[in-house]
Amino acid sequence: ATSEATCSNCGAGKYSGATGATSDATCSDCDAGKYSGATGATSEATCSECIAGKHSGISGAISAFICSECDAGKYSGAAAAACSDCIAGKYSGATGATSEATCSNCGAGKYSGATGATSDATCSDCDAG
Repeated sequence: ATSEATCSNCGAGKYSGATGATSDATCSDCDAGKYSGATGATSEATCSECIAGKHSGISGAISAFICSECDAGKYSGAAAAACSDCIAGKYSGATGATSEATCSNCGAGKYSGATGATSDATCSDCDAG
């Protein structure tokens, strides 16, 4: 090659710090929970995080549109590949929840063994005694 114009950049959703690369095999995908619309990115820092309350299980994503809102009964911090379930004994009807604090406890005298519960209807009365 006689000019830099013959060099190829990594595509969107990818990055590489390698110089003198001869193929796009040196390009790495942005991790799941992250995305990048930039071409020719030289570091993982170019990959942006899905915001808290959203997730993406897809690596190499090129747009924030790939980040999906967490369903009711789940929550996530930033850069999440998946949303976490509210633990047993808690529930949340909120979508796009950003922390475990969004999950509410079953009321006094009630319990639930279900994870990812979306309403207090999953909470059952404790037996007498």
